[in-house]
Amino acid sequence: MRENSNKIPDKNNFSNKRACVLCGRIIENKKAIEETIDGDRYLFDSHNCITIFKKLANLYGHEFKSISIEEQYIYNPNWEIIVPKEDEFDIKNDIEIDENETFQVIRDPFQVQDLVFKLAGSSKNEILGIFSTSNAFHRQESMDMVPKLQQLKEKNYKLRIRILTPFDDHIALISQKLRNELGIEIMNLEESSRIRASILLVDRKFVTYTELKDDTKKTSYEAIGMSFFSTIKSTVISYVTIFEIMWRQQELYQQISKVEQQIETYEQVNKRLNETIGNLKQQLKF
Repeated sequence: MRENSNKIPDKNNFSNKRACVLCGRIIENKKAIEETIDGDRYLFDSHNCITIFKKLANLYGHEFKSISIEEQYIYNPNWEIIVPKEDEFDIKNDIEIDENETFQVIRDPFQVQDLVFKLAGSSKNEILGIFSTSNAFHRQESMDMVPKLQQLKEKNYKLRIRILTPFDDHIALISQKLRNELGIEIMNLEESSRIRASILLVDRKFVTYTELKDDTKKTSYEAIGMSFFSTIKSTVISYVTIFEIMWRQQELYQQISKVEQQIETYEQVNKRLNETIGNLKQQLKF
């Protein structure tokens, strides 16, 4: 068992809290489902929560399983410098807590797509999105995603839109155009950070998580698998934290790439300078 594994179940407080580690719902008047995953014990509200938790844990590893539902932070201390606290986000969370919090598994792809458009259209402060592949981005593009985002931004210039997606040449051009004209930020998602799911977060109040079933399909209805939708604050903030980690990681990759290019340019200039000096020395000998 890992060195820190005992600390994770303590956060869930098996004897007192009895809250689902995924959706955060307090489990009352019924027996919680206890599951051991990689040597650690967790409490769940339903078998659907177990299935989704295992899939996310498989995607993100130990860091995901170390998210505290109550305190909202990543346990691994090596990530503290890049993980934002809730009060450090650029937009203040002034949305009232909905007492009727929801966690719903959705299997109908038409219902999922309709929900995604409605949520994005209702945004007031922020839209965060992650696409699993460039094809996933293009499938949404074929459903007028880009014009809809433009309309939302034009109606509300304060609306912040950030998207992580694997790039191709076409997406790179769209990214530059939207950034320059509307301030919509689309960042390349490096291969090492890609996941088999697309995620939408709206105003830090709603989250949808949609699995990728078949990336070769032309429409989202055929390509997507199981999805879930949640308004539970602890769940939403957990996914916001994951998004911020991935966003800052891509920013770091870009910075490293620029430094590498600068070093390469310096080495080329230095090489040419040394060759010039060498030639001058040879000429001076004569």
